[in-house]
Amino acid sequence: MSDYNVIDGRTGAGAAAEGGKRADNVIPAPTATGNRLRDAIRRARLSDVERSDVIVDLREAELARLQLLQDALGDLAEELPAGSDMFDFQIQTGVTPRLWVDMLAHVSMGRDKRTYRLVQETRYGRQLMFETTGLDEMASRVTDYVARRMLERERALAGDTLAGDSRAEETRKTSAPAPTPAAELATASAVAPRKFGWAGIVLAFIVGLIAGAAALFFGSLWYLSLIAG
Repeated sequence: MSDYNVIDGRTGAGAAAEGGKRADNVIPAPTATGNRLRDAIRRARLSDVERSDVIVDLREAELARLQLLQDALGDLAEELPAGSDMFDFQIQTGVTPRLWVDMLAHVSMGRDKRTYRLVQETRYGRQLMFETTGLDEMASRVTDYVARRMLERERALAGDTLAGDSRAEETRKTSAPAPTPAAELATASAVAPRKFGWAGIVLAFIVGLIAGAAALFFGSLWYLSLIAG
């Protein structure tokens, strides 16, 4: 099979009639596939946009460049976890077209309609995170932003889990029944020997002996006084 395609419409017999000479109006058959073909299409579209900047409306050029970035982020969108709704990658048309990455960040074009600007909404207003005229460079920065946001979400979910466990433990402690007086007395009796040790027990025994001897002595005196009277 020949590796060349005839583009002037002549049949194989007509080409053979020339004595097997290669025609001047043939081109090699394309061999680019997969990502190489997609990159070639992207470069062709970017070239068209470059020419369109001076012959069509500037807003259309903005949209075309944002669509190129959207296509460049296609692989990233496919790699996101199933069911993830954090990221959008949709173009919002309007006075100022924007490619929204998530609820906080978007990409828009600069005043020259050639510069990509990655902007994030914060409590202090809009913050410019990065700007460049390079399509692939902006796609790389958006990918880094997405990775950071996913890590932040994981940390937040982990923090919520720990906080929930702490609240459950506090609820368990506060909901436990209050001890009864009998239980408190039993607990105190069990703790007392451990608190004072053997020295306390011996001291209590000695005090008891002294108190008993004193009671016996005064009782004897009282009895003798009765006899003497």
